[in-house]
Amino acid sequence: MNHFKLILTKAIASFILLYVILGFGYQVTFANVLFITLILGAISYIIGDLLILLRTNNTVATISDFFLSFVVLYLMLGFIMPGGPIFQASLISAIGVAVFELFFHMFVKRDYEESEQRDVTEKRQQNYQLQTEVSDELEPKHERKNQHSEYRKTKNEVADELNPDDFDERTGRPRSGRLNDDITDELNPDDLDERK
Repeated sequence: MNHFKLILTKAIASFILLYVILGFGYQVTFANVLFITLILGAISYIIGDLLILLRTNNTVATISDFFLSFVVLYLMLGFIMPGGPIFQASLISAIGVAVFELFFHMFVKRDYEESEQRDVTEKRQQNYQLQTEVSDELEPKHERKNQHSEYRKTKNEVADELNPDDFDERTGRPRSGRLNDDITDELNPDDLDERK
């Protein structure tokens, strides 16, 4: 999730909303509205958007944001404008914040789902990379198999050179069933000169 983008969007929209309601309607100063916006935005983003919204749904998160906003606004306006219409200002501001949060939650949910999708895609790509590494590790066995077949081929060629009639071409084994020691004794290099 892009928290900076979400917090910035929420802060700007909440400030404009609260300044219209509290600044124009109840003569709360610019600095006080900014202070209320920062405190309310931080609390509602952590509790309402990250904890409640991502574990429940938009309706539950909006209702909880309404009550949270009402309590925070009531307490803060009690210090800023003592003796004024605190309840009415808090109620109207909380309703305005809840309506904004209803649409903001859709934006947060979409951003969260996109980030989850990116994470799933990255994990799949990492899994594919691991599978590639495993297949690379299996390659030396293939090379050993090739080396074994080359050794066997060389052995058959050597055996054919010694006396092709004594060996089977396909298997490389002696045709007469005699042991290899007997064949090597018969095929002593000193004897080969005599046979020619």
